[in-house]
Amino acid sequence: MRLLVTGASGFLGAHVAAGVQARGLDVRAAIRASSDRARLERLAPGVATADLDLTDRAADLAGALAGVDAVIHCAAYGVDYRQSDFATALELNVAASMRLAEAAAAANVGFVHVGTSYEYGSEDGTLAEDRRLAPTGIYGVTKAAASLALQDLARRAGAPVVVVRPFSMYGPLEGDHKFVPMVMAASREGRAVELTPGHQERDYLYVGDVVAACLDLATTEPFPAGEIFNICSGQGISLRALASAAVKAAGGDQNVLHWGEKPYRPGESMRVVGDPAKIEAATGWRATTPLDQGMAQTAAAATL
Repeated sequence: MRLLVTGASGFLGAHVAAGVQARGLDVRAAIRASSDRARLERLAPGVATADLDLTDRAADLAGALAGVDAVIHCAAYGVDYRQSDFATALELNVAASMRLAEAAAAANVGFVHVGTSYEYGSEDGTLAEDRRLAPTGIYGVTKAAASLALQDLARRAGAPVVVVRPFSMYGPLEGDHKFVPMVMAASREGRAVELTPGHQERDYLYVGDVVAACLDLATTEPFPAGEIFNICSGQGISLRALASAAVKAAGGDQNVLHWGEKPYRPGESMRVVGDPAKIEAATGWRATTPLDQGMAQTAAAATL
């Protein structure tokens, strides 16, 4: 079996490409020619790559899909809060995703679209797939639009499309601007980090568990076309617990964490947790990596 992974130079995409290799399957890692390949080369050495700019409307999508059995579409704009151009988000997250999904459908190739829990917005509670969408920000809004468009494609054209919504991720080689690597680095260097009281809970997942969920769905028979699946643990972890585990794994100083120095954001959700029942029933997948183990692996990668 051969899988095409888009966005393979990114955090999740590179881990997915490595996960395909680890399962003994063929992988074609699709990246833009200008992308930094360092993360991909470290996680998936020797991987076969394909230059593919999904925003190029003349891109050879049929060629990229030739010989492929399934796609895991990780490419996205706006995951990094510094990416803030709405037109670019709309083009890549919605228009380009639709073009690729349509090409995959024409080739009868299964398509796993990586959405996000941000599609649900900032409502508190345990979120199942039938929760109303109330996204905020360009990333959540355009990802929600893509999910709706892809569901429509599945209904009206019978396209073999699945949407997954991962909740909060962390793991090796995550961008330095993200919370876990930022806290690890600050604790090693003795730099103070001003934080809220830290009692807000989120459904944090080790990236390897997210990879396993995506691969399980991509290789499931029969392919669950038209469905949406949360990728989550169903358990809340407070920001305090997450940061403390990160510092401990990094061998840093817990005293750099200055809790309560910042207020909660206006309207901040205090508990956002996903319901994993649907994906567990479909594939048997569940999140299995304990927080301390995931943090240890994350910290070890940062020191190599």
